[in-house]
Amino acid sequence: MTPAHRIALSLAFITPPAFAGNYATCILDKAPGTPYNAAANAVHQYCIAQYPDGYSAVVHGSGGSWLSASYKSGAECIQKKTVDTPSQRAVIMIGVACRRLYDGQSQ
Repeated sequence: MTPAHRIALSLAFITPPAFAGNYATCILDKAPGTPYNAAANAVHQYCIAQYPDGYSAVVHGSGGSWLSASYKSGAECIQKKTVDTPSQRAVIMIGVACRRLYDGQSQ
């Protein structure tokens, strides 16, 4: 095994694993702290361009993974993610994303 192969193999074990994102995780990454509704609309436009299937591709309750920040419920996620978010539109978007990811399968 060459030194380059050893380095590559070592990096594979020490770098954090990447996990597939979705529309809801994009919203939770980009929307917190959004000051204005126009900026919240831009967040939506960015995320829907990245994940055109929107919420239809997000499995209910799929946010409780060891690969990502995990909350016990949608309510806990909403409380943590919206605390410093002035935009009402962003708060609503975050709420929907949190409920989709951290509350169980809808009936």
